[in-house]
Amino acid sequence: PAGVSPSTFPAKLWQLVNSPRVRSVRWDARAQGLLVDRALFERELLSAGGAGGDAAAVVAAGAFKATNFGSFVRQLNLYGFHKTPVLAGGCAAGLPGSAGPLLRFCSPYFRRDRPELLVHIKRLTRANRERLAAGLEVRGRQPSRFQQ
Repeated sequence: PAGVSPSTFPAKLWQLVNSPRVRSVRWDARAQGLLVDRALFERELLSAGGAGGDAAAVVAAGAFKATNFGSFVRQLNLYGFHKTPVLAGGCAAGLPGSAGPLLRFCSPYFRRDRPELLVHIKRLTRANRERLAAGLEVRGRQPSRFQQ
């Protein structure tokens, strides 16, 4: 979406959740939350080279700096996502071919049909939290000269 650097965590997450090649991350039934199959995510996106060099590994190449699931969840939390219960009828048992139960993460600015909302997702640093508490606007970092 316009105004969002493709190198940011939210933009990379948006690309993954909308990629038909990635099986471990999907929209929930209402398209208002992110469903993550932890075991499949670890194999597909975090292991070195992905699961046997499959298509998902190509899509995810360099997608996240995280090498373990805890780091990925920390990134979600730093960008304002919250872990929420999987809703009834929300495939709580897992996706087809899933390795286990799903985790659900939500952000008011991460919606399937509203990519323009991504510009509102900011990393919650100490300074940004202070700005929010004071009722001020939180601005994202300007893209580096290498990203432009």
